Amino acid sequence: MKLDIIAFTSRGAVLAEKLLQLHPSSSATVPNKYCTGKLQPLDTIQDWTRSHFQTGRTLVFIGAVGIAVRAIAPLLKNKATDAAVICIDENGESIIPVICGHIGGANQTARNLAGDLGGRVIITTATDLNNLFAIDEWAARNNCAITDPSAIKHISAALLDKKEVGFRSDFPIIGELPPSIADNPSAEYGIEIALKSTTPFPVTLQIVPRIIVAGIGCRRGVPYELLEKKLLKTLEQYDIPVDAVGLIATIDLKSNESGLLALQDKLNVGLVDFSAEELMRAQGEFEHSEIVLRITGTDNVCQRAVVCSGAKLFTGKIAEDGMSVALGILDWAVDLLA
Repeated sequence: MKLDIIAFTSRGAVLAEKLLQLHPSSSATVPNKYCTGKLQPLDTIQDWTRSHFQTGRTLVFIGAVGIAVRAIAPLLKNKATDAAVICIDENGESIIPVICGHIGGANQTARNLAGDLGGRVIITTATDLNNLFAIDEWAARNNCAITDPSAIKHISAALLDKKEVGFRSDFPIIGELPPSIADNPSAEYGIEIALKSTTPFPVTLQIVPRIIVAGIGCRRGVPYELLEKKLLKTLEQYDIPVDAVGLIATIDLKSNESGLLALQDKLNVGLVDFSAEELMRAQGEFEHSEIVLRITGTDNVCQRAVVCSGAKLFTGKIAEDGMSVALGILDWAVDLLA
């Protein structure tokens, strides 16, 4: 787990240091007088919260819930983009997910932290309390995007009211459907898992699996804005939503390219890179470029990188203005009980 931890008391600082030892990829910030080891000095709570709220990491406040609520309140926008926030008392006895329990994974992270500390999780989300299927938590756990988070409350309310929720998928289904989820096209509320929605229910929650791999090659110094424009244009050409992109693949020579890193950050996706030798070993038919071969050691970056990532290539090399893009799709199936 990657956590951004803040504590305010001496006992809280001790707990923060313990969590930092358990999760070394995390950060921990405390008042100056408690700084030891890798604990960072605190300026103001407001500045700390503002600077960490958009990192994509879980924020952990060690202290009163009220402190956390007041700190995050001005920053809240919607459950799809807000940071997951957890509050822990300074004794490590109570672990409370404050926001983004499902989409942001705060509930599961809190359970993991309870295991670390021997504390108890205090869950307040209704679906969890009633042992009902939480589609937003499932989506986050299975690397899927929710195109309209406002529909989540309707699905959850239907399940709480013991109404049947319809289900449609463009992908193979593994195992059974959860209770109250059924292949019922006449249902008022329903869940659709597809790259492109057909809106099969009056109230449809669309889930988009992030299974598209974007292979990208570019000349040095191409700005992020041009890379984004090129990728979006390519996705539109093949009628693929940007939400479906889950991975960028490229050559290792471009692993530190600022434009690619900015694009990765903007899309909140993974980035993998391969050596020229690895790319040349990829099996398949690829468009050949002598210029690219002379500069990089491989005759094709974008298409070969897609194949090396394990995806099935479904486009050619689309080149323009020193950039090349190819798209692939990963094999995927739906298991709602996973």
